Amino acid sequence: MTIKFPQPSIKKILSGHSWLGISVGALMYLVCLTGSLAVFFEEFERWEQPHIEEYQQYSAELINQSVGHALQRMQSLPESLYVVLPTDEVPRIHISDGVQEWFVNRDGSLSEPPVEGWTHMLKELHNNLHLPETVGLIIVASLGAMLCSLIISGLLAHPRLFKDAFKLRVGGKKHLEQVDIHNRLGVWGTPFFFIIGLTGAFFGLAGILISLSADISHNGDKEAVLNAVYGADPIVSDSSATINYARALAELKQQAATATPIYLHIHNINTDHQFLEIAATLPQRLIYSEMYRFKASGEFINHQGLSDGDAGRQLAYSVYRIHFGHFNGFVSKVLYAIMGLALTVLSASGINIWLNKRKQRSFLNDLWVAVVWGAPLALSLSAFFSLQGFSALLSFLIVMLVVSFGCLLIKDEAKSRGLLIKVLLLSILLLVVSHIVIFGVELAVSPAAFFINVALVSLSILAGLIVYYKT
Repeated sequence: MTIKFPQPSIKKILSGHSWLGISVGALMYLVCLTGSLAVFFEEFERWEQPHIEEYQQYSAELINQSVGHALQRMQSLPESLYVVLPTDEVPRIHISDGVQEWFVNRDGSLSEPPVEGWTHMLKELHNNLHLPETVGLIIVASLGAMLCSLIISGLLAHPRLFKDAFKLRVGGKKHLEQVDIHNRLGVWGTPFFFIIGLTGAFFGLAGILISLSADISHNGDKEAVLNAVYGADPIVSDSSATINYARALAELKQQAATATPIYLHIHNINTDHQFLEIAATLPQRLIYSEMYRFKASGEFINHQGLSDGDAGRQLAYSVYRIHFGHFNGFVSKVLYAIMGLALTVLSASGINIWLNKRKQRSFLNDLWVAVVWGAPLALSLSAFFSLQGFSALLSFLIVMLVVSFGCLLIKDEAKSRGLLIKVLLLSILLLVVSHIVIFGVELAVSPAAFFINVALVSLSILAGLIVYYKT
């Protein structure tokens, strides 16, 4: 297939494609890299605290006891409370009011709080680059929109893109190798990359669209817009003082036999307007969940209509699973991680092409090596220091600064790259060893940590093979 455009138009499109990619290259690379890892955030959270009690079976009495214990620990009565139920991916229960949070033991007592450690840092780095939330979300969302623009302009700027879909010149001239890697990944990953860019843009820009819609159509009432999109809460009065969790769960089975509860949301606790929501997944559906509402007595009120409401509502509530690949078990996570890494390589190769085309080298060459290989090293070392009790974010920033300064001193991309890959290999091995030392062999090979530790060892082997191949 050949796309025909006038040569001057192709040159203009290619120039625009190049400059857009260059302008956002480093941020795009970082967001793609962290996103590839964040697909497994549930596994990383379990790995960070492998000693937390895990189980799948629970009872209404356990839920009632955990809620009672949580309310006793809180200094003031919260407006609402969440009880997150065990799933195949995370067989743990935890309870939270949005500020305070604890894991729940099998007997209903409260355990320790979830740590805001390395996994939290990773998610925030991907979601908002650790900038003020609104600013960060808009920037990351803009990167999603720019990714869509880069995909479209890349396809238009390369008339032979599909004709050369299987062309890959590896081992020859470095520039041609990078061009082929960039173009081949661009062709084969286009559908996935476009979906990731589109859904990523939605997360940050949705807030802006809601604000605009509120100002234009609802006199600035954002809640009215959210109610129109997602559905409004029911109005409940004269509610009973205690919640009948057993009846509510039984009623859920009557209303939706195939629904699997994933969390409970208790609204307006201990007031006349108290009611219970049960969020539940439905088989073969991309929506994050359907929300089933119950009176405190356990009597069914209604469901929110996220699974059978307007198409726009269903789509809006499906964006999360589509973006992170959390819709078909572990297989989809692995596929998303692989494609995410392919997008990361695509981002890096685009800048490599531009650097190789320049007639002279400068400090930008050294800083780019620091970004490409320093970021994985900083993520690895920040995980190590986080396990020791240090700030994951501060560790990440310090490592990035040290790596950048070191590459500027060395002034040799090949030498810096080789050194960083070797240190990365050692840091990953150090991370696994430290995890075993801290938690013991039994917990390090437990279901909560086994996958991550095996994956880390595999990555270190891969880094070793890269070093061997390059040398």
